[in-house]
Amino acid sequence: MSRTKKLLSLLAFLVLSFRTQCVRSLNPSLNDDVLGLIVFKADLQDPKRKLSSWNQDDDTPCNWFGVKCNPRSNRVTELSLDGLSLSGQIGRGLMQLQFLHKLSLSRNCLTGSINPNLTRLENLRIIDLSENSLSGTIPEDFFKDCGALRDISLAKNKFSGKIPNTLSSCASLASINLSSNQFSGSLPAGIWGLNGLSSLDLSGNLLDSEIPRGIEVLNNLRNINLSKNRFNGGVPNGIGSCLLLRSVDFSENMLSGTVPDTMQNLGLCNYLSLSNNMFTGEVPNWIGELNRLETLDLSGNRFSGQVPTSIGNLQSLKVFNLSANSLSGNLPESMTNCGNLLALDFSQNLLSGDLPVWIFGSGLEKVLQLENKLSGKFSSAPKLQVLDLSHNDFSGKIASSIGVSSSLQFLNLSRNSLMGPIPGTFGDLKELDVLDLSDNKLNGSIPMEIGGAFALKELRLERNSLSGQIPSSIGNCSSLTTLILSQNSLTGTLPKQLATLPSLSSFNISHNNLQGELPAGGFFNTISPSCVAGNPSLCGAAVNKSCPAVLPKPIVLNPNSSSDSTPGSLPQNPGHKRIILSISALIAIGAAAVIVVGVIAITMLNLRVRSSTSRSAAALTLSAGEPKVGDFGLARLLPMLDRYVLSSKIQSALGYMAPEFACRTAKITEKCDVYGFGILILEIVTGKRPVEYMEDDVVVLCDMVRGALEEGRVEECVDGRHLGNFPADEAVPVMKLGLICTSQVPSSRPDMGEVVNILDLIRCPSEGQEESG
Repeated sequence: MSRTKKLLSLLAFLVLSFRTQCVRSLNPSLNDDVLGLIVFKADLQDPKRKLSSWNQDDDTPCNWFGVKCNPRSNRVTELSLDGLSLSGQIGRGLMQLQFLHKLSLSRNCLTGSINPNLTRLENLRIIDLSENSLSGTIPEDFFKDCGALRDISLAKNKFSGKIPNTLSSCASLASINLSSNQFSGSLPAGIWGLNGLSSLDLSGNLLDSEIPRGIEVLNNLRNINLSKNRFNGGVPNGIGSCLLLRSVDFSENMLSGTVPDTMQNLGLCNYLSLSNNMFTGEVPNWIGELNRLETLDLSGNRFSGQVPTSIGNLQSLKVFNLSANSLSGNLPESMTNCGNLLALDFSQNLLSGDLPVWIFGSGLEKVLQLENKLSGKFSSAPKLQVLDLSHNDFSGKIASSIGVSSSLQFLNLSRNSLMGPIPGTFGDLKELDVLDLSDNKLNGSIPMEIGGAFALKELRLERNSLSGQIPSSIGNCSSLTTLILSQNSLTGTLPKQLATLPSLSSFNISHNNLQGELPAGGFFNTISPSCVAGNPSLCGAAVNKSCPAVLPKPIVLNPNSSSDSTPGSLPQNPGHKRIILSISALIAIGAAAVIVVGVIAITMLNLRVRSSTSRSAAALTLSAGEPKVGDFGLARLLPMLDRYVLSSKIQSALGYMAPEFACRTAKITEKCDVYGFGILILEIVTGKRPVEYMEDDVVVLCDMVRGALEEGRVEECVDGRHLGNFPADEAVPVMKLGLICTSQVPSSRPDMGEVVNILDLIRCPSEGQEESG
């Protein structure tokens, strides 16, 4: 707001104050409301021009937008300007609205602090300033003279500091909502003295300490929400005396102990959430006496023992969540009586036995029970919308009757032992958004009917034994964002229809037997090479985008070498007097390992790399005279491992892994393979391992070489078997290249194409000089 506008606002307020003191007539305060609202408007920005009808020349504001008046006195009694995108501050003009009953300015963009005198408007009953950006502390005497105030909501702002103790002075308060702010400290000691209080919401703050005693006097309390704070200790026993309570939410605190037995008196309660605390003991058997419960959430605690059979008495129950506890046994058969149950989550417990048959005979819409030890068979349920049976011990085939579950939107059967083919009836699930069948033992082909589930957004079939071609009908799933088919035995070419999927953003077909070219266009123009690695016959621009278009001519290893030669052994050639290195191919290998791994043919005088002493031997094998790759090149593998433990094979190659592998958030690129290639160069020249463990020390190869070069100790770095065959200083450019490739900063490492050029220049320096000349 400009300085001129502020001065005009102040001038109008002074004129208004003067008028209220000096002007007396038959209708002395008619224009007081007009001028008060005009002053209030002057402090606001109104992008939607909703207040354009507010004209200072009008005799009455009763026809203005958002204003209501008493028809007899023509005094403003209500100001409701919710959701108008108003910004600015709540100015002093409102203090002239002496007969205002309701002030509602919610869902705007108002800033600044709250007017400390606002509650002194003696007729004000309702204040709603929720969902703005108001900040600062609430003045200690804000509630001292609150008159007839019955309802106050300051929710979803940025208020901080302590809740004023004077809150207990507002004896007429029936509803308090201070949720979703940053209030801290403990609850005011006298808050339970508000005998008329029916609703209290202090959720989503930073309140701590124990919940004070004395709540039993709140005989009119219907709703209490203290969730998402830092309260500790136990739930006050007195809560059982609040017999009119309908909703109790103490979730997401640090409350502990057992659930007080007095809560069994809350016979009118229909919502009870104690989730994400530290409650212990068994789920109380009396819970079945709260027969009006519709939502019961006890998840994320430390409850143990079995689920009480009295749960079957809760015939009104719709949502039941017992997840993330230490419950054992199985769900009681008495729950068959819970005929209104819509959502059931008993995941992450220690439940065992067969999946109860009654689950599929009920009207359930949502079932989550992952990470238990349940087994048996599961059937279809026409009303079921969410079914998560992942992380269990289910086996056998998926029944074709799954197609009857026409309301399914989310289906997760991953991490079981399911086998057999994928039923074509999945195509009948027209509402299905997510289908996850990963980590099972499914075989056969992906059914063509899968394209009938055209609402699919996520399809995960990885780590199974699927074969055959990828059906072109998947192209019918126009909303598909995620398609993961990796680590199967799929064959054939990729259907061109995949390139037409407009929303596809996550895609992986690595480690299959696919061939031909990738489709052109769409998502495939930006695909990461790791997503298609491990398909030896697959090609196309996307596959080769990180590799040179024309590969250097390979140096063929001796095809007539003895069959008992050590794998990785290099041919001896006494005619050579310098180190000669060349890249023979860049090959995509491994599960999700990208294409940048080089098969290196290195010819050195009297040099034989032994697999028993050097890991570089694993990078080279001989087969019918053609160079092939062993187990080197894992730069793209770790992201696929995620939660899995590194295998011993991977651990054995850790010396070649770039430092960014230690950071879970780092982006794994082909520069990781360049790092491993650099280690290989240094290993061959020095004859030392990437990491050597001494008795009292650990020697890192690249650090050792760097230090030796800086101090001029080149001969100490070169493998003693090479000395005398060529001048030691001829190894310097090779070692420097190795150090550049092993730079700690990925962007400082060269591309593999640049590495090839440098190696060729080292091998034939005269050719390089001629070209530069």
